[in-house]
Amino acid sequence: MTVDLRQLEYFLAVVDHGGVTRAAAAIRIAQPSLSQAIRGLERELGIELFHRTGRGLVLTVGGEALVAPARQVLQDATAARAAVADVVNLRTGRLDIAAHAALTVDPLTPAIATLRRRFPGIAVRVLEPRDDEDLARLVRDGSCELALTYLPIPDLRLPVRELGAQQVWAVLPPGTPAPDGPLPLRALQDTPVIDIQGHSALRATVLAALATAGVRMRRAAVTRHREAVVPMVLAQAGAAFLTRWYADEAARGGAVVRALDPPVVCRFALVHRPGRLSPAAQALLELLPGPE
Repeated sequence: MTVDLRQLEYFLAVVDHGGVTRAAAAIRIAQPSLSQAIRGLERELGIELFHRTGRGLVLTVGGEALVAPARQVLQDATAARAAVADVVNLRTGRLDIAAHAALTVDPLTPAIATLRRRFPGIAVRVLEPRDDEDLARLVRDGSCELALTYLPIPDLRLPVRELGAQQVWAVLPPGTPAPDGPLPLRALQDTPVIDIQGHSALRATVLAALATAGVRMRRAAVTRHREAVVPMVLAQAGAAFLTRWYADEAARGGAVVRALDPPVVCRFALVHRPGRLSPAAQALLELLPGPE
């Protein structure tokens, strides 16, 4: 059985206006078309909805039983259309994002702040994946619509849009002697370093740059908790290679921060499921940096 909303609207018009002629005039449809629609609804339901008398149409028992459910269906449809319109027009909705910690603070946090100022009805949830495989799982199973990650990444069989790049800085414990200006990578030979695991592409980029320069590092500590790295550097546990936001935080605490020579840069990208992005996701994408 297939009953469409148009048939229910026509049925209620006949009920509310007391007949086909007045209903057809009220909803601006030809009377034969309205009569045909009512007969089609009766065939779909397998019952007569009206007794056809010389004085017009009178609801049958089955017709009376349909009135309240028909009104409810149309009210629900109106509410559903309004809810969809609110989402499309960004008056309400939710956006779920997966992002590695360094990308959450920059560039994601400023973009989310701007999105929320423009569209305060949008709620945003940010999850931190354990690794790229976990990131891909969150996107594939629908837990997150978008994900931000460093490049290169394994073939996730998901659309990938490159957004930009972040420079990596050397962050040294307070009081570490260092010349002004960019610090040559070779000057870091045998420097004790805090090894940040769980961000494979960013870590791989740094290790590749050090290997190319022939620099050997000494592992001072290992952690998966990026938020612990700056306090560890300030406590003299070792040096670290960090993106700009974390480097600035460390500098405010007294760490010695230098750009690297040659520069070490890590690209980052947006990952999402195939198909069209939601209005909220598209709005956020427009606030993120574009490819350089």
